[in-house]
Amino acid sequence: MNTIRVSRVQSHVLNSASFLSQFAISMVNLALVYHLRVRFSLSAQVIGISAAIYTTTYFICCILLGHLASHMKPRHSVELSMLGMAGSIALVLLSTNVGFALGSLVLYGIFMSFLWPQIESWIARGKEGRELNRATSSFNVSWSIGSALSPMLTGVLVERSTSFPLLGGIVLFGSVFLLVWISTLMVPGIRAVVSERQNIEISGKEDHSTPLRFLSWAGVLAVYASLGVILTIFPIHAMENLPFPESTVGLFLLVRGIATVGMFILLGKTSWWHFNRPLIIVTLFAFSAVCILGTRINGFWMYLVYFLLFGVLFAMAYSFSIFHGASGSIHRSRRMLIHEILLTIGAVIGSIMGGTIYENLDYATVLRYCAILTLIPALVALVRSIVGGKARTDRT
Repeated sequence: MNTIRVSRVQSHVLNSASFLSQFAISMVNLALVYHLRVRFSLSAQVIGISAAIYTTTYFICCILLGHLASHMKPRHSVELSMLGMAGSIALVLLSTNVGFALGSLVLYGIFMSFLWPQIESWIARGKEGRELNRATSSFNVSWSIGSALSPMLTGVLVERSTSFPLLGGIVLFGSVFLLVWISTLMVPGIRAVVSERQNIEISGKEDHSTPLRFLSWAGVLAVYASLGVILTIFPIHAMENLPFPESTVGLFLLVRGIATVGMFILLGKTSWWHFNRPLIIVTLFAFSAVCILGTRINGFWMYLVYFLLFGVLFAMAYSFSIFHGASGSIHRSRRMLIHEILLTIGAVIGSIMGGTIYENLDYATVLRYCAILTLIPALVALVRSIVGGKARTDRT
């Protein structure tokens, strides 16, 4: 099998694995909100903390185990992650004690740390410019389709039993393991992919990173805090204060996901946004405005528009981070690790802050804090641009 065909098959395998993995993770994460509420009668604040448990564990293990993962072949890291996450959620299902369930979520976060940084660096390996954009955009479309489709099915399943979507997640994790394992057996080129450490030693390339990664990373951290609120706190708010059943909440999240997918596709076909500092700043200001909009809306159709705008701007902030973080870098695994760590910090902030503020105040106040958090990097970047006069270029 020639190199081009191996690369094409590998891309299909990785994109399929990304789709199925994110579908399963989104299904499990949303189902956990309802499962912990129904099974253990936990408050919104404690549910927010429980969501922060696996995201915090993921964050810590990305740092502590990142060096170990970079020495592993990417396929081995992904396979380990799938088996571990499936087993962890099985333990949650079997739990009759809340402490045991929360301990299982710690394991869930540990094994997840072997998935995304490695699969993202595997996808981006050896690519720059338009080729890098196509690769990362295909990855973004794949996982975001999984994220978009999952909530609707999860909402339907949760109305029947909170255990059903968790069982579905376990099956999907097992399917990804089989996909990677079988592909490795059938395609020698995939089996031959070395660890990133070996790849750096072989290539001998120099680093040409862009400083725009710092603004992009700050932006994606703030945006992910808002996403944590949407995925963890909004379902509780809807259940307690809005006339929307679980399936309608799933529909709202589906609209957000579809908007994200559509924007990822558009960004993948264009390059005008590459190294565009003003666009990053404007996107963050717009996202802050959408958070404020969320405090003033009511009714089904207004919520649909809100989630649509949220999805579009989220896709832009995410694409800025993953593209500018990888561009010019030889340490792709390390950059994807930073990207994932920031996503996780954002999700933890959103879950804990959102749950606490919601429990003591209200949902509108949670969104106002999200708006302020998103404004901070935008204002800092704007002031620096004005004061500095933009005498230098953004690409180095």
